[in-house]
Order: sequence, then C-alpha cells, then structure tokens
Amino acid sequence: MSSQHSSIPPALSTRRLARRPLPVRAKPRPATATWRSAAPGGRCGRYQLLEVLGRGGMADVWLAYRHDVEGPRPRYAMKLLQRKWSMDPQLRAMFASEARLTTALHHPNLVRVFEAGEHLGVPFMVMEYVDGVSCAKILRLVAARGERFPEGAALVICSEVLKGLVHAHAARDRDGKPLGIVHRDVSPGNILISRSGRVKLADFGIARSTQIDHHTDPGQVKGKFGYMSPEQVMGDEELDGRSDVFSLGVVMAEMLLGRRLFSGKGEFEVLTRMYEADIAVLYQEASRLSPALLPLLEKALQRDRKLRFADAGEFLAAVAEVADKLSITLDDSALVPWLFQLGVFPQQSGAFALQIEPLEGQREKR
Repeated sequence: MSSQHSSIPPALSTRRLARRPLPVRAKPRPATATWRSAAPGGRCGRYQLLEVLGRGGMADVWLAYRHDVEGPRPRYAMKLLQRKWSMDPQLRAMFASEARLTTALHHPNLVRVFEAGEHLGVPFMVMEYVDGVSCAKILRLVAARGERFPEGAALVICSEVLKGLVHAHAARDRDGKPLGIVHRDVSPGNILISRSGRVKLADFGIARSTQIDHHTDPGQVKGKFGYMSPEQVMGDEELDGRSDVFSLGVVMAEMLLGRRLFSGKGEFEVLTRMYEADIAVLYQEASRLSPALLPLLEKALQRDRKLRFADAGEFLAAVAEVADKLSITLDDSALVPWLFQLGVFPQQSGAFALQIEPLEGQREKR
C-alpha cells in the first residue's frame, strides 16, 4: 500500500459521527398501559427478565427465559428499545428493520433472532444468548497487559466472522431477491465468543439493505468510531460487503498488535486517518508479525475498495491459506485454551449458549 495520504475533503469536518441517528423526542402522549422501566424479576410478554447484559444508546439487552414452558428453560438475550425512545418513529423503524433482517439470517456464526414483538408499546427482540465474552473485552485485557492475541486465535476469530459475513452478504428474501446486506458495525464489541469457542457476529442494528429504508440523514455517518471503512466515513450510501471486509481487517490488525490501529489526539485526526486508511502503525509493528500476515492485512485495509478482497469469501480463503502456511489449525483448539488461560470468561451463572432452536420440543403450559 502506498504510504502517501490522500487529502481529506473539507466536507469531512462538517460530517456528523453517530453510532445511531440522533432522535428527536416525540411529544408525550397518553399511554394506553402502564410500563415501568424494565427491572430484574419483571416480565415482558411471556419472558421473565433476569439481569442486564448490556446497555446501549437506544436499547438494553437482558438475560431472560420463557415463563410459560415446562421443563428446562433455555436463556435468551432480549433486546428492548428504551422506553424514552419507544415513541420515536425513526428509532422504531430502525428497530423493526433490524428484526426483519436478522430473523431471515440463520447461520452458526451469526447471533440468531427468534422472534420480535411489542409489549406495552415497547418493541423487543428475542435473540440467541451467547454465554461468553466479547472480543472488545479481550482486547482491553490484552492491551492492559501489554500483550496481543496469539496469531492462531486471531485467525480463528477472523475466519469464523467471515463465514457469518459470507452468509449475510449473500442472503436473499423469500422471493429469491438479494437483500444486499452490509453490516456496517463489524467491531470488537459485536464479536462474541462462547465458552465452547463458538464465534458469532451480533447486532445488525445499523445494517444496510437494498430492500429496507436506511433511515440515514444526508451527511450522517453510521458506524463504530475507529472501525469504519474510508467510504463509510464519507457517508457513502453505496456501500457493499467490501466495507465490512475493511472493518474486520481493522479488528484483525488490533488483535495481532494489541493496540488501536487508528488513534489520534482528537476525533477529527482519527477520522482523517480512517479516511486515508493510514496504517502506519501496522508497518511500525510489522516485525512482530509472521511475514505471511502483513500482505493479508494490507489487502483487507486498502483505501480503494477495488483493491481489497472482492468479498468476504475471498478474504476467508486468504485467511485459510495463511493459516496453512503457519501450520495453524482453524478450530477452537487454537482459541479456547488461550481464553481460559487468560481468565477472560465470567463465572458460570447457570445460563448456557443456545446451539439449536430453543423452542423445539418444549411444551407450553395450558
């Protein structure tokens, strides 16, 4: 890759960075039913809420189970739009779009959505629960220790995410029409790893699809700060799967280096480096990597998307080729022992990762 940087357009300084659209509060209106903020022990339809797994800018994710079934009760991750945003039409539309997209995606490397609905005016999604840890948490721990991911672990995680992306990018609707999905938020926080070593890509909340309204205002940028492709930084609405290839390239580089790929004194400096695909940090640390890894990362991180891997499948094939050169077996044996040695998994809470359709064979109470 050329070391020369492209001049960043003046317009970049006026663009807004947003992980989610900035909503406008709707005027309060009389509620038809009483809904208090979700709390442990509360219920949402036929689901019992246990504990908060995470809170975001517009939604919370809860550990939950169905209270209307007998026998073993598998756990679910239940995503609830926060009550304060539940009347915002734009955020409700985004939430509904995510539900429509993800319920159509069935792949072992994608967090599955089983159903979506609404309870007392609050939209929700019932998702597969992954009992494990996010790649973001592992990165923070490794960086704090001044360490980095073993090359085998990084390649396994990357290859598994790519398998999920191959499926998502090629997904079609019931009529056989391409959905044209671009995740747009491939980042460490959305890569989950279970105790058994299953790697899953989560959160299609800002995904783009050719069949769904994007809900994007002119000049607005959707994506995770530090992980967007150059075209994503510029708010290009004609994104394709190569944008996700770039984002995963950033994640892979950070796993192998144990540090951020794009950093700076302020947001504008970081945005500029992202727009220019300035990977000087990678070249500074190149001596720490096996020689076969540098060309792999360079191709994924090309500023010009025409020079990147053509799609996630080509990237996946290249990862497998490099792993073969390094005598690395791309399975959980290169990942799970290291994670347990790292001590990154939380203590068992009685919950477990779902491997099959959880409602099958269960008998509802009458």
